[in-house]
Amino acid sequence: MSTLIRHTASEPQKPLWKIIIYIIGIVLAINYLVELTNLLPKNIAAIASVLVLILTAALCSYVINRKLAKYTYLFIENELVFYKQIGKRENKVIDVKTWEMEWIKPLHEVNQKIKYKKTYWMSCRFRGPSVYAAQFKRNNHLYRVVFQPNESLHKELYRQIKVNNK
Repeated sequence: MSTLIRHTASEPQKPLWKIIIYIIGIVLAINYLVELTNLLPKNIAAIASVLVLILTAALCSYVINRKLAKYTYLFIENELVFYKQIGKRENKVIDVKTWEMEWIKPLHEVNQKIKYKKTYWMSCRFRGPSVYAAQFKRNNHLYRVVFQPNESLHKELYRQIKVNNK
């Protein structure tokens, strides 16, 4: 019998009034920073304006990727497929076979000194008890994926990795 587990990880939805206050606060903060750059000498103001632009882009990226995105994990038999959804559009990011996985453990237990070719951040959070990392090998390169599996997905992955690594 084939195994099918689907789990979606996302940030809890905040009330509309909190979102509106959050957006107004960000707009006012950016406006204040722009006004402050106008008080600086011209050559320093140019540099400060670029820094404000970079800060704004980083903030927008954070909000989109961590607060608005939903990550779906689809486990079918021996393959784990990761999807990222922003709005109504869902894109497949990566699929990993269980025999490629070497381990799965909580993110805080992972050795950060290991060099990975790429780390896929498929999680709304960076820390906490529900955030896990899985290491897998493909084409003689180490990769890592960070995600938030539910209990059934975690148990099934752990079981299959244990069977494959015997």
